[in-house]
Amino acid sequence: MAKKKKKAPVEETILELTPRQIEDAKAAILEVGADVSYAKAKSLLIKKLGVARSVANAIIVALHQSGFGGESKNWFEHPDAQCVNGVVRGARQLERMSVMSQDDPSVELELNGEASYLPGDVVELRRAEHGWRIGRFISRGQKRWVCRITYSGSRSISVTPVSAFAPFELSVPREEIPAEVDLKRDAIEVELDETELSPRKMPFNWEGPDWNALEAHFVRRVGRTDDPLGEMAIASAEHGVPIEFSAEALDEALALPDKVDRRSLAHRVNLTDLPFVTIDGEDARDFDDAVYCEKTDSGWRLLVAIADVSHYVRPGSALDRDAQMRGTSVYFPASVVPMLPEKLSNGLCSLNPHVDRLVMVCDALVSSEGETTAYQFYPAVIHSHARLTYTQVWSALSGEAAGLEAVGERIEEVRRLHALYGALRRARKARSALDFETQESQVIFDEKGGIAGFRVREHNDAHRLIEECMLVANVCAAEFVLANKQLTLFRVHEKPSADRLATLKSVLAPFKLSAGDGSAKSLQALIEATKAMPFLQTAILRTMSKACYQPENVGHFGLQYQAYAHFTSPIRRYPDLLLHRTIRGILTKRRYVPSVVFDDAAVMSGYHARSLGAKPEREEKPASNRTAAGRAQAWARLGILTSAAERRADDASRDVMQFLKCDYLRSRVGRKFKGTVTGMCAAGVFVSLDEMPIEGFVHISNLGWGYYDYDESQMTMTSYDEMTQVRIGDRVVVRLDAVELETRRINFQLVTNSSRHVVKGGRAKRQRYRDDWF
Repeated sequence: MAKKKKKAPVEETILELTPRQIEDAKAAILEVGADVSYAKAKSLLIKKLGVARSVANAIIVALHQSGFGGESKNWFEHPDAQCVNGVVRGARQLERMSVMSQDDPSVELELNGEASYLPGDVVELRRAEHGWRIGRFISRGQKRWVCRITYSGSRSISVTPVSAFAPFELSVPREEIPAEVDLKRDAIEVELDETELSPRKMPFNWEGPDWNALEAHFVRRVGRTDDPLGEMAIASAEHGVPIEFSAEALDEALALPDKVDRRSLAHRVNLTDLPFVTIDGEDARDFDDAVYCEKTDSGWRLLVAIADVSHYVRPGSALDRDAQMRGTSVYFPASVVPMLPEKLSNGLCSLNPHVDRLVMVCDALVSSEGETTAYQFYPAVIHSHARLTYTQVWSALSGEAAGLEAVGERIEEVRRLHALYGALRRARKARSALDFETQESQVIFDEKGGIAGFRVREHNDAHRLIEECMLVANVCAAEFVLANKQLTLFRVHEKPSADRLATLKSVLAPFKLSAGDGSAKSLQALIEATKAMPFLQTAILRTMSKACYQPENVGHFGLQYQAYAHFTSPIRRYPDLLLHRTIRGILTKRRYVPSVVFDDAAVMSGYHARSLGAKPEREEKPASNRTAAGRAQAWARLGILTSAAERRADDASRDVMQFLKCDYLRSRVGRKFKGTVTGMCAAGVFVSLDEMPIEGFVHISNLGWGYYDYDESQMTMTSYDEMTQVRIGDRVVVRLDAVELETRRINFQLVTNSSRHVVKGGRAKRQRYRDDWF
């Protein structure tokens, strides 16, 4: 057999490029005005310069070696390309995590798990020739994580964050774990190692990203994962809710008197003879507000007395620093994390019955049509004559003997308040304020403190009566600040965005309902038409934008007020305390100038603050508070801080409530429940149960046999194999399939759909799906 002849080696020819070619190539790439990938640049040079592919390759290599366009791999970075900050968003799977632009929420790029980016990380997004691309890494958004222990080895333990949207693993040295930590039941807080403060590339296999565990160190034990009290501690730690007061704040609170002293009564109006009353829930411990109403020739005189917290919590004090850091009280089903120490929140500042208390009063005249015709603010001292509950007041107004006995001699004042409420409700309807019938979950505890069940918290005219009185005071406070040309934090609420209204339109279409032009009048008419359908009320509510605090007054869309601020709860909300200080400054002719009195770097770098517009990486040197720009800057920063604190508290409370629901249902796996389909997505449908306010998920694989097609425009799930369809509002029977306590998920399986729908054109579509399958 003859040997094969060896081929002679091909000599590589080195292309010689002229300076003119290099300069023309640079000009062509810069002309794009954005970042250009090497592949795109090659095609560009071939087209614009008319060179061969080999020459274009040589030019790109030469430009890369010369450092033109930066050092980014496979990209020429334009010096004037538009750059914005992007924040990494978590997901249940690593490959579904993404980066969203802070400037434009519609800009979202997938990460695909290629590097160890973590939720909250900040990266640069750069404008490329087609869309956007991820640029340099800027900072870790979160260095500490509350985790559950998933595996215990001899040298290290593996942990995963309790958040379902942080699906990565960390490794902690075994010797760092104290002996008292229960490796099976405890949650611990860990901190990333210094080597993990920037992302590193992760290997890929045929299944996707193969993440290596990130190195971390033990910080502290947080609590038991199978205990409600431990879960509250875990939720507080996970969301960054401060729990312990500083020693300085506790010392300041301890130094305050136990009762109102005579020196505090100077320059105050004495209203102790007026029969003010407080009306709150049975479980309330702090009483922010007391009310009194009397009839006038043209309507009513309403006095709303609010605890004067600003008298005791002075700007810049330790109490002020701790209150500002917390931003709000956080309410859990069985406990509360207060904004102020108990000496103030339940004692000196709480309008308890039969004791003198310092207050700030909104004294308003309301016409018989429910319009406020005049008002004034002044500091006063009151003596609450009764502590009434919503249940007692509603029972008395209904004419029940028990309620009348509980209210006693205060019944006439309560009836006057109810008559005023009627006028205020008519005015509310006339201005087309949105009036949702929201369903708030309430835990029912047994005598031993265990969970006996859940129910919808009652909401009757006694609740609405107080709400309307508080609205009067809040509107007057906002108008008072504007009339005196001062700054404060307004409670603003913008109209729904076009994309949210489009989603609502899809939900309403099967019911032959419409949101009209999206105005308050159209939406209120829709709310009235859907009162018998709570799932649609929820859909309308989800269409609304979130209210927030800011110094720029843009009005309140939901309440249909041109100006609105929070004045009535300074014990539990920091914006109310700031508003009290502003009003006190107006009354004493001294401008109140606020300031941030704690290190807010962690809060301003968080998800909620960034979603509200915080950009800590671009912050300029703060202006002096003595200038108008400095004052506006301080107010804007406090608006972001307090809004973020409110959303943080909502997240923590919701997490604990969902944990309690999961814990309650764990022993009921396999039971059948009646419910209603309240929402859907491509992965399945959401079902709300009839007998208790609990919502769970039916995965698309548990809807029945066959392939289900999700139609987002019509909000339907259709099976052309079974000729069935699932729609929002369907009455169904589901079986509790599983409860995932760690991820707080409740999974159902569809048993029957009482609202069976006929699918038109099913045979043709069913055949098409079979053809596609083959």
